[in-house]
Amino acid sequence: MEVKQKVLCFHGFGTNSELLSYQLRQFKKEFKDIDFITLNGPIPLNRNVNISKILQVIMDESIAKMLENKNIYSWLNFLQFKNNDIDSSKLKLAILVFSPALEEVVKILKEQGPFFGVMGFSQGSAIAVRLASKIAAGEIDLGYDLKCFIFVSAQANHIPETKQFLCRIPSLHLIGFNDFVVDKSLGLVVQFLNPYVIYHNQGHKVPTLTYEQVKDLKRFFENPQKDWSKTIYVPKLAKL
Repeated sequence: MEVKQKVLCFHGFGTNSELLSYQLRQFKKEFKDIDFITLNGPIPLNRNVNISKILQVIMDESIAKMLENKNIYSWLNFLQFKNNDIDSSKLKLAILVFSPALEEVVKILKEQGPFFGVMGFSQGSAIAVRLASKIAAGEIDLGYDLKCFIFVSAQANHIPETKQFLCRIPSLHLIGFNDFVVDKSLGLVVQFLNPYVIYHNQGHKVPTLTYEQVKDLKRFFENPQKDWSKTIYVPKLAKL
């Protein structure tokens, strides 16, 4: 029996492992030799008014409907609004305290490893970035080398402690031109020395991949250590 390579996956804010598993259904279908393992964040959320406002901004109606009557979680300690202002273009949020999520993630990676890679979607990307920065600084040793980091709709710079770092582990970045965190996703790319970037025209979501994109990803997963580094796309300014 063939042993699958494992990727540990972190969901977005206000969702859960079950929903992320659904969001990754195309990945599971196309990459049958990889086991995408999803976790719940460590912090249960109550559906109060503030949480509901955030969820209305960051997820579409169909996803919100799937989460009705479901337990939802966060990877980071509670978010505080600045002046109670929800701006869908900026999401003016401030993280107060980093949760103990990273400690639990490192424990799983050590005790249940080796893992092929780590994937972070939306808020979950903050945990993946935190892990990458600690590995780059030599502060975390898993006892083996991760082959890749995967970032989807990444918004890692919500972590005030995150500073400039350069991670040598290959990274895959799925970036949507219509995603409200596209600028933060692009900013994350330059923190990695061997990034592979796939752009799409969808929004803040795990994108539906085209046939060509699936082929590209298969090449990456077959040999993540290859020199994949690409020029980052920079939108041209409109002519006046």
